[in-house]
Amino acid sequence: MATFVPEMPANEPGGFLSDLAGIGDFFISPSSAAKYVFRKWFWVGPLVLFSIVSFVAALIMIPLVQHVMEIAPLPPNSTPEQYQKAMDMGLLFQRVLAYCAPVTIAIFFAVQALILLAMSAALGINAKFRALFNVVAGCSVIQVLSAIAALIIVKAKGEISTMAELRPALGLDIFLPEGSNKYLGALLGYFSIFEIWWIVMIVLVISAAFRVPKSKAFIAVLPLILLSICFRLIGAVFAR
Repeated sequence: MATFVPEMPANEPGGFLSDLAGIGDFFISPSSAAKYVFRKWFWVGPLVLFSIVSFVAALIMIPLVQHVMEIAPLPPNSTPEQYQKAMDMGLLFQRVLAYCAPVTIAIFFAVQALILLAMSAALGINAKFRALFNVVAGCSVIQVLSAIAALIIVKAKGEISTMAELRPALGLDIFLPEGSNKYLGALLGYFSIFEIWWIVMIVLVISAAFRVPKSKAFIAVLPLILLSICFRLIGAVFAR
């Protein structure tokens, strides 16, 4: 049976500055963050913040990636010319993604919101796409912190010589010995303090905003968690 609840009114004065101030609530205060879920343009602030951090991080990382690729041994059955062409294409693709960050991130948010919308319909949660888009955008600020932490660790290492060093361990993979199974590392790597923080906050925000049990909110979010783990495992296939 569907759970129909009225949308929470945004009683506080609206406006872009008010929405910006509300971003901080998505770190620590689910009940306060819930009222921003129904703001029309709240998603703009988190999207801009995520885009700026992604763009700056890409500009910093691209030269490091290029350096690692230049000193890496040639892949089997590859000539220097072929490798150079592949490297140039890969770096160009990363630059394009950096400049298209607002668009790609908006699409990423939209896909997540659509998955939540489908799960909400199946679970009887009365949620609309725009509200769920705001939920995803707001909680993404935690992932912004994760990206900043990873960048700081990489820069603190000094000279980088392998691709593995460009992917610092932030999760349970930090306890794995060197040379461990890459798929196990990818799986354990998902469970970082930032991802757990994100899971807790998005579940609590959905529960508070749509007035549903936390267990139901977690089930709605579960496909996003499983997809993230799947993408990590797929990424491990191409890891060297």
